[in-house]
Amino acid sequence: MTHLKNDDIKDKDQIAVFDTNIFLTGIDFNLFKSIIYTTPYVIEEVKVSKYMEKNRHILNKIYAAIESEKLRIKIPSIKYIRDVNKKSKITGDLNALSNVDKGLIALTLELSVNYHQKVNLYTNDYSIENVCSELNIPYTSLYKDGIEKKIIWEIYCPNCKTIHKTEDFNKICEICGLKLKRRPKNNIIY
Repeated sequence: MTHLKNDDIKDKDQIAVFDTNIFLTGIDFNLFKSIIYTTPYVIEEVKVSKYMEKNRHILNKIYAAIESEKLRIKIPSIKYIRDVNKKSKITGDLNALSNVDKGLIALTLELSVNYHQKVNLYTNDYSIENVCSELNIPYTSLYKDGIEKKIIWEIYCPNCKTIHKTEDFNKICEICGLKLKRRPKNNIIY
């Protein structure tokens, strides 16, 4: 876990990747000397019509950053999405992450493999941070504490106590019909 420091935002040799929740803080992109990346799906989350009026100022900043090439939009390769799916299955975060979240992690992984610069994902999402920790991807939380340690989750039924596959998170228990939940596996926190 990392917290934002002046050195982080002034490091022009670093690539920053922004999650939706970072855009929604209204952060000033000009504070970052580095190029900022995100996926088109993150931008679509900011555009949600329910919040369009509230986010108009944020969207204007995003469009200006795209026009000035401060912000770059990129779709990650399928190969990296598969890698993220494998690792999030191991940590138990597979169904806790949206496809947008998985794409953002995949983009960060792809940039870190293909560029000879430090790549840092800025997010306030604990599940994203947990998978990044498993993939050894640097991440930074803004305006809140991030995860303290990596967690391996197990999926279980709170009623009949049966353990299920990680991809069954949020599904219904076939034995008793209750919604499956997750908890740290054997209290293992790395």
